[in-house]
Amino acid sequence: MTGTEPIIHRGFIAMDEILPGVDLVAEVRALNGGGVEIPWMWSLSEKRMDLTSTEQSMLTFGVNGEVGILEWQEGDSSFTPVGGANAERLSYWLAGFHESEVERYTEVPVELVYAAVAEYLRTRSRPGCVEWREVG
Repeated sequence: MTGTEPIIHRGFIAMDEILPGVDLVAEVRALNGGGVEIPWMWSLSEKRMDLTSTEQSMLTFGVNGEVGILEWQEGDSSFTPVGGANAERLSYWLAGFHESEVERYTEVPVELVYAAVAEYLRTRSRPGCVEWREVG
């Protein structure tokens, strides 16, 4: 990542690579508030993600106007929010560039997405502001 590239232009974001002074939630909120034409999503982890390993937890989140998505991955398990609205899989675009399919029942009010991301950044553990259920 260069010093001038916005953090939201990265599909996979590692907390330890977020530069001091960068407010990820504020950047995502500003992008969404400007009116996204396609649903955007990101995957957030503590350290750079090794896509061949399941050892690291990851929060996948996205925004699309008044709604967004949340999914928590820990080991071989995935969790979606209780009360997630979408009965079918959806397409969201990783950092606005690469179309990706997201799980059913991941779509929630966008304010919950912002709260979950802020909590994960602060605590580095699964956001407790979301009631989760394991995907079976």
